[in-house]
Amino acid sequence: MKIQWKYSIILMGLLINQILSESSNMTVFTHATIYGHPTADAILCEDGKIKEIGQAADYTGYPTVDLRGGTVYPGFIDAHMHLLGLGGSKEILDLVGTKSVETIMKMVESTTKTLPPGTWIQGRGWDQNDWEVQEYPTKEMLDKVAPNHPVFLRRIDGHAAWTNSTALELASITKHSNNPEGGMILRHTDGSPSGILIDNALDIVGEIVPKDSKETKTRQILRAVKYLNTLGITAIHDAGTEFETIQILKELIQKESLPIRVYSMLEDKEKTLFVLLKDGPTKGDFLNISAIKLYFDGAMGSRGAALLEPYSDDKENTGLLMEESDEIAAKVKSYNAAGFQVCIHAIGDRANRLALDIFEKVGNPRMRNRIEHAQNIHPDDVPRFSELGVIPAMQPTHCTSDMYWITERIGEDRLNEAYPWKSLINAGSPVPGGSDAPIEIPNPLHGIYAAVTRQDTTGWPEDGWQSQECVSLDEAINMYTEWAAFGAGQEELQGRIEPGYYADFTVVSHPFEEANPKSILDAEVLFTIINGKVVFKK
Repeated sequence: MKIQWKYSIILMGLLINQILSESSNMTVFTHATIYGHPTADAILCEDGKIKEIGQAADYTGYPTVDLRGGTVYPGFIDAHMHLLGLGGSKEILDLVGTKSVETIMKMVESTTKTLPPGTWIQGRGWDQNDWEVQEYPTKEMLDKVAPNHPVFLRRIDGHAAWTNSTALELASITKHSNNPEGGMILRHTDGSPSGILIDNALDIVGEIVPKDSKETKTRQILRAVKYLNTLGITAIHDAGTEFETIQILKELIQKESLPIRVYSMLEDKEKTLFVLLKDGPTKGDFLNISAIKLYFDGAMGSRGAALLEPYSDDKENTGLLMEESDEIAAKVKSYNAAGFQVCIHAIGDRANRLALDIFEKVGNPRMRNRIEHAQNIHPDDVPRFSELGVIPAMQPTHCTSDMYWITERIGEDRLNEAYPWKSLINAGSPVPGGSDAPIEIPNPLHGIYAAVTRQDTTGWPEDGWQSQECVSLDEAINMYTEWAAFGAGQEELQGRIEPGYYADFTVVSHPFEEANPKSILDAEVLFTIINGKVVFKK
């Protein structure tokens, strides 16, 4: 009788487990090392959220996913990138890493042979700082290889463009054209346009480039998302989302076809804001529309970042303000009042100071307003971020891309201003980490490594560039998890492996080691899990 009763209890337990697994959307992820939970090897998830963390033996009878001995981190979040731009970059000339003008000219010439005359040739990624002759190219160089095609090639940072004569003629840019506010048309000595457009001057040509269809944009978004999933990215902050992209994202969500979470910073354009601003912020599991992106200055590489003192290699230039301070202030006050977080692009120390001044004067601290990039900050302004509740959203690989030439721009005396992550953290600021893709490769492992070492992937320089600003491994992980979630007001849902949080995980081949930063670069993404579902498996 006792044996029969014993078997009855076992059968009842199995029956209960079967009923539970069939009546609810539960999954156990097992056979893993779990970041922050050294004694656990399994995570029980229900309806897209974490239910429990424990031992696999405690969760029998549920559907199981074997994580193959990998290490589970909270799903990595890219806190600043451009989703549509990333997808579109896969369909134009990729100029990243090109080492000379001649290389690009050959690429353009080859493309002309595949397109009918009059078709636009577009590309992105060139950087004159990578060339032996570090000078801006000219329209005449492109005219030689593409006399019958308009050419529009964006610099890697998106704040300058190289065009040919055909494109300039179509845009009616001549020697008599005035510089637009917040932009510059570079010129030859006779006053004629050289072919290089800086900041707001890009729009003169950009506005006449044929626009992509909704179908094309949908394809580009899905292509970008698929790529991001392979890198272990479970959520992004999209910096400058246009109206049609919002519509596409909503449609994909309705079809359950968007395997990534998007926190949208709306673009500051009338068409987008007229429809969306009046409705106020909207929050959802896969699309959160709660922020608006503004631009204050340009970029350091194109000498458009607004500096307090002139550029060391351009003594008459302190950069550009793409919009006046009073206009930015009016928008901050209005958008905060409507319930939206404001995210201001500011790279130079002058732009950062002005942005902080505006937030101090008219901003609502409860909105967790942000400064995007915050690349160069005067030491006096570092503590102001924490004091004002302003979040510095930064991209670690910008530092390791720029460190080869930044001294030329700002000189030795201002290097302590450049990418001061540790100083900001020590002053009490959470620092969300991102990539600014497609400007940089959106690989969070590269970002974590750069934050820890301030070295390139070869290990140069040996002790790290401005090594006093290196962060700890846990701080670097926080940049792509907890602090990124905080930057979007979602710290109670994202960024941690705890009950009640989204079941979003990045599973890598081995744990990162503080004493061996190369272990970060050597790790492989084995699984990307979003909402309790595997969206990528190696």
